[in-house]
Amino acid sequence: MKHKTLIVVIFFVLTPFLLQAQIGTFLREWENIKINDDTTTELQNEEQIVMNPKDTTNLVAVWRDFRLGYRQVAYGYSFDGGLTWNQDLFVEPQYIWDSDPGLTVDTAGNFYAVILSYTGSTYEPNGLFVFKSTNGGMSWGDPATVINGVPGVFEDKELIACDRSGGPYTDNLYVAWTRFYSTQILMCRSTDGGNSFVDPVTVSDSYGVQWPVPCVGPNSEVYVAWVHYSPGSIRFDRSTDGGQTFGTDITIQNASFISGYINGGIMVFSFPAMDVDITGGPYNGNIYVAYMDDAPGYTDTDIYFIRSTNNGNTWSQKIRINDDPLNNGCDQFHPWLTVAQDGSIIVVFLDRRLDSGNLFMDLYMTTSTNGGNTWSENERITTVSSDPTAGSKFTPLCQAANKFPIKIDQPLILTGRAGLLGEYIGVTASSIDDIHPIWTDTRLGNQDVFTGVKIPPSVEEKISQQIHKEVIILYPEPFVKDVRIDFSLSERKNIEFSLYDICGREVISGKLHTEHKRGSFVLNGKDLPQGTYFLHLKTTNFLKSFTLHKLR
Repeated sequence: MKHKTLIVVIFFVLTPFLLQAQIGTFLREWENIKINDDTTTELQNEEQIVMNPKDTTNLVAVWRDFRLGYRQVAYGYSFDGGLTWNQDLFVEPQYIWDSDPGLTVDTAGNFYAVILSYTGSTYEPNGLFVFKSTNGGMSWGDPATVINGVPGVFEDKELIACDRSGGPYTDNLYVAWTRFYSTQILMCRSTDGGNSFVDPVTVSDSYGVQWPVPCVGPNSEVYVAWVHYSPGSIRFDRSTDGGQTFGTDITIQNASFISGYINGGIMVFSFPAMDVDITGGPYNGNIYVAYMDDAPGYTDTDIYFIRSTNNGNTWSQKIRINDDPLNNGCDQFHPWLTVAQDGSIIVVFLDRRLDSGNLFMDLYMTTSTNGGNTWSENERITTVSSDPTAGSKFTPLCQAANKFPIKIDQPLILTGRAGLLGEYIGVTASSIDDIHPIWTDTRLGNQDVFTGVKIPPSVEEKISQQIHKEVIILYPEPFVKDVRIDFSLSERKNIEFSLYDICGREVISGKLHTEHKRGSFVLNGKDLPQGTYFLHLKTTNFLKSFTLHKLR
C-alpha cells in the first residue's frame, strides 16, 4: 500500500486527494466521555447510571467488567456532572465471578449496587449481594446478602429499586430477579437501608419468565414487569403493602420477538424498561414502559412505548418511537427509560439506521414532555458508530489468582460469552436539559463504557478547559469515502495525524498547521481498501486514537 505524507497549512492548502481544511466556529452539543480507565483491551458492558437527588452533579455508574480476564463488576463516580470519573472494582469475597449489576439511590443520596456473584458455573449455587455507598460512590461498605446458596437453583437477572416517593414505605429497597431453572420472578426487600433483606416472595404466577424490572409509584406502590415466553408477552404485577404480597399477573403487551440474537451475535430481549412519574406534576403516577419488538414487516426490530394512567390496571396502545423509515432492515434494541425530576420521559436505545448493513450501531435518544403523548425527533448521541463485534471473545481465567488462587488440577475456564455486547444500557436525568446516558462503545477497538454530556454552547470552551480535554469528533463512522474531523482545542497548536491499517502499517500521515483553536478537515480515504484502520491525532499535550471502518 502506498504511503503518503502531507503537511497542510490550514489557510492556504487544499489537497484534493488527502486533506481539505475548513475553519469552523462550532462544537457539537454531545461530548462522548469514556468512563473506564483500564489499559486492557478486555470488555466492559451492561451499564447502569444513577443521579444523586441531593446533588445532581454527582453521578454513579456500574458495569460488568472483564479487565482481569473474567467477569467482575466495576463502579465509577463523578462530581462534575459526568465530565470526569474515578472508578474501581467491587470485591465480593465469597464467589469468584460477579455480573449483572443494578443500581439505585435513596432520598438521602445513598447509592446501592446489586450484583450477581457465582462460581463460574450456572449449575452451582450462587448469591445476590448489595453494596452501599454513603459518600457519592467514592467508597462502598461490605456487601449485604440478598439471597445466597440455595441448592439446585441459579439466581439471575437482578435489578434494584428504591422508594423515593415520600409514601409509607419510603427508602425501602426492592431487589427483583429470575430464579432458574424453573424461571420464576422473586423479590426481596430491605427496610433498614440495605443492612439486611427479608426472605423472598414470589411475584410471578407462572413459570417460563425472565427479566424483571422493578420501580416504585408515588404512594409506595411496588411495580414489577417482566418477559413471558409463551405466549410471548410482557407481564406486570404490583404490591400495595411495601412488597410483602403481590396480586394477579396481567398481560400489558403481546410481543413477537421475546429473545434471540441479532446481527453481530448480540442477544436481545423484549424486556420492559419501566419507570414511574413520582414528581407530583400533571402526570404523577403514570407508569411508562419502552421495549423492543419486531417491526410490522418482521424485517428488523423497533422500540415501542406504552403507558398506564391508572396504576397498571389498563395500558395504552403501543406506539413506535424510533423515527427511521419503517421496515428498513436496521435494528433498534437495548432501550432504557427514565423519568426526570421535571416529569420528562427520556428513552435511549442502540440504533443501526446509519449502516445499511445493519451492523454498526449508535446511541439515540427521544424524549417526551407531555406524558408520552408526543415524542421528540430522535437524536444521535454518539459521535462515532461502533462495531459490536470489536474486542476479544475468549480469555483464559489466568489472572484470577489476583483474587483466588488457581489450583493446578482446575480446568481452564474461558469467558465464553464475553463477546456479547451485554443486555442493557442506562440513562438518568434531572430534567429535559440534564440527561446522562451510559452505553457500551467500541470506537477504540474493544468494548468500553461511555457516557454523554450535553454541553450548552455558552460554556463549551470553559468546560473543555476545565476537564483538560481536547474535543475531537469524527464522522461518518463507518465511512465509504471521506471522514470529517472536527476539532476544538484548548489553545492554538498543530495537529499531527497518522492512519494505520489493521497490521499496524502507517498508510497516511501529516501535520495540520492551524492558527485557530476550532475547525475541521476532511480525510479522503476513497482509495483505501475496505477494512479497519486506526487514526492517531497528536498535539503537544495529548494523543487521541480512533478506530475507523472502511465499508467498501
